[in-house]
Amino acid sequence: MNVIDLRDELYKRRIEIIAIEGERVYYAEELSDDGETRLCLYCYDAAEEEERVLSFFILETADCIEHYYACGESILILFENESSSAWLIKINKRSGAELYRRRLSLIGRFCGCVPVDEDNLIIYTKADEENRSLFNRCLETTNSDTIANLYDTAKGFRYFVKDFKTAALLREGAQSFTTAKGEEKLLLADPYCGEAEKEDLVRALGERLEEENEELRDNIWLISKDKLLGALKSGSEKLPLRRAASAGREGTVRFECVSGGSIIFRAKVYRSGLEQFFAMSAANGSVAPVASVRPKQDGSYYFTDACGGSIYYLTRGGVRIRLKGEVGSSADMTYPEKAGSMISCIDDRYVVASRDRAEPKIAIYDSRLHITDTFEARAKVKGATVVLY
Repeated sequence: MNVIDLRDELYKRRIEIIAIEGERVYYAEELSDDGETRLCLYCYDAAEEEERVLSFFILETADCIEHYYACGESILILFENESSSAWLIKINKRSGAELYRRRLSLIGRFCGCVPVDEDNLIIYTKADEENRSLFNRCLETTNSDTIANLYDTAKGFRYFVKDFKTAALLREGAQSFTTAKGEEKLLLADPYCGEAEKEDLVRALGERLEEENEELRDNIWLISKDKLLGALKSGSEKLPLRRAASAGREGTVRFECVSGGSIIFRAKVYRSGLEQFFAMSAANGSVAPVASVRPKQDGSYYFTDACGGSIYYLTRGGVRIRLKGEVGSSADMTYPEKAGSMISCIDDRYVVASRDRAEPKIAIYDSRLHITDTFEARAKVKGATVVLY
């Protein structure tokens, strides 16, 4: 475990952490002085114990909202105020050099953004007065009150996204991973509805499902980043998604996390009641069960550490909680319940937890030494790195 303690530098400051990369932490801070508001971008190098200003900007309006995205070797900052225009600035992470600054003209008012990479962003908009009739027609034909456009900021082109369903799934959150051949792919979760809701519906309809030809299908889709961008820029009305996992009337399937070189799903079969975790190899697509899901018990629950790529089974017992690694971890330990809500387990040894208080409090429990260190701080965790601030 690597702890980067920035409490002395950051505790009293209004900062937002953008990215944690090895020994480097990137963050932004708004500063007000003599009626002027500045946005500063910093990089803290833990190896050098040095904070460096990467870049800063003067904010001309107080109602501006900033969004930060770490992509490749760049940091993107998107400035918007829910209007029909936005500014995008691209900064080099290492040098702080401004690579470009673009004013983006939007159709409708800004309501969201998903970066595909450092030069391609999908921006979502809702109706404004100027474009209300366009959005009304969109709602009538697609049942969506949101429009998505892909902005190629390197070339200065904008592409209308015609596949409304995939655009909505991308906005919900795409999990990216890289195959053994170095191909970047995106995984999109597309559940029919909530798990309990679907099971209740299937059991209530029973045999009528066949007669009514109900699909009731959960899907988890895969698409390569290059194919996604190519299809969007060619104006395709249906993107070339491939099913990674699927479950219809027989049960449910849900994405859990990416663990090492595998994508972890959880599937349940209604008829047998069997529920299992499955791993799909990112290298060759083969699928194999990795663990059975334990029956639900009072005081017991699963915790998925998406950042660390592991799944744990936690059981409350008195004043302690037993933690057992189920997928991607061999941990088997107990830690004090008073440590707080678990954030992550690192190196199968350290539990990082947070307590809900007016003042933030972080605990790090060492299961080998049976010692809990408590900090008046906030925390961000990425992999085996904990940043206290």
